[in-house]
Amino acid sequence: MRLDLVGVLADARALWRRERELLVPIAGMFFFVPMLAIVLLLANSGFPGDATPEQLREAIAAFYEANIVAILAANLAIAFGSFTVLNLFFQGGGRTLGEVLGITLRRFLPYLAIYLIASVLFSFGLSLLVLPGLFVFGRTWLAAPSFAAMPEKGPIHAFREGWRRSAGFNWIVLLAAAMVTVIVAMLLIVVSSVLIGGLATLVEARVALVIGHVVTALIGGLAWTGFALLRVAAYRRTEPSIGT
Repeated sequence: MRLDLVGVLADARALWRRERELLVPIAGMFFFVPMLAIVLLLANSGFPGDATPEQLREAIAAFYEANIVAILAANLAIAFGSFTVLNLFFQGGGRTLGEVLGITLRRFLPYLAIYLIASVLFSFGLSLLVLPGLFVFGRTWLAAPSFAAMPEKGPIHAFREGWRRSAGFNWIVLLAAAMVTVIVAMLLIVVSSVLIGGLATLVEARVALVIGHVVTALIGGLAWTGFALLRVAAYRRTEPSIGT
């Protein structure tokens, strides 16, 4: 079945409306809190404002080296949260949030392997040319929901299933859906930065700065939630094509 962008976005919105009471605490704990930690680390990193590209690369490398444990912990939390959202829809079936978290914990290592392999392949593709990286992203993005839906078949089957479901033009739709989420998040950050800049004239600068950090982390949390919902929506939309 060929995906269409409007349909995937509409389905993701419907999923949010249906399960937002459970999605909010998941997003708050596993997306917002790690994003806030990363935002605070970046805010205190002391990146030079007028750095050359070489100086900026050196500053970023030094930042990762100094904060590697915190960055890894934040990424693990986000990965766990993404898998929790997938399990909420594919393994929920009337289960409580605690039971969904338990399922996520028991199956997290295989999911983490899928997450890491897909990330490495994506990075390798980008290092060659941009297009191969984007192609790999689109063709592997449904591996995670495939594993959440059929965990008993293992990670290898999940990659195969994700590859099948993203065949044809579907990978382009998946990439476009992800890009829409990124663009909306960036626009929200720009708009909020302007508004918070205006707020700084009314309140103490430190207060406006704290509000800015919190708002940025909220937008990041919403973006990660959106990514997970888009995966669920796209996987379900490709269901009729399997076995045909």
